[in-house]
Amino acid sequence: IYQQSSMKVFFTYQGIENKYFYELEVSSSLTVEEILKFDKIQEIITNIDHKLAIAVNGELLDGNFKPLPHKYRLKEGERVELLRSLSQDPKDRRLKKI
Repeated sequence: IYQQSSMKVFFTYQGIENKYFYELEVSSSLTVEEILKFDKIQEIITNIDHKLAIAVNGELLDGNFKPLPHKYRLKEGERVELLRSLSQDPKDRRLKKI
């Protein structure tokens, strides 16, 4: 009998009003795209009014340096992040503080 092993991964989205952090017990062969199809994550995505950027452990899944979400297989303990564009450039903000 083949037993599917599971692992713990995390999901986070820091919205302007709401912040989400989920700890998920998932199948060990799951891709990022499959995680994004979970009901409670779909609920968040449908309420986002900006372009989605997806990262794992802070590294953007852009197809250049990291694989795209449908090809990225998660490993134990990794964190999937939905990113929003910054409302202000951090460099500009630092300059204004001076």
